[in-house]
Amino acid sequence: MALPHEFGDLEQWVADWAIGEEAARNRKRLASSMGQLQAYYDALLPRMDAIIPHLNQYSLHALAPAEQTLLDLALMFMEAAPAVEIYRHPDVPWGFVAERFHILPA
Repeated sequence: MALPHEFGDLEQWVADWAIGEEAARNRKRLASSMGQLQAYYDALLPRMDAIIPHLNQYSLHALAPAEQTLLDLALMFMEAAPAVEIYRHPDVPWGFVAERFHILPA
């Protein structure tokens, strides 16, 4: 199991959606259909109230692999949320052309 046991119901999303790099999360959002983003959003939204306090118990720089995977799922949720909640499109309509947008590593 890649996630803490209390989040086992989210295991099906790990392979495709637990993405650790910000630029890769951005690419995943842009490459996903609205149906895929909506399904992911709908699965994670009811669990976010449990995910946040769970992760807050740990140091960000010393996460166990299961907690890191859970954090990656939560970060991807935050990447998908504006597309689902605001724009109803994987890209930001009338925004900066996505192909010209480059996220630099921290």
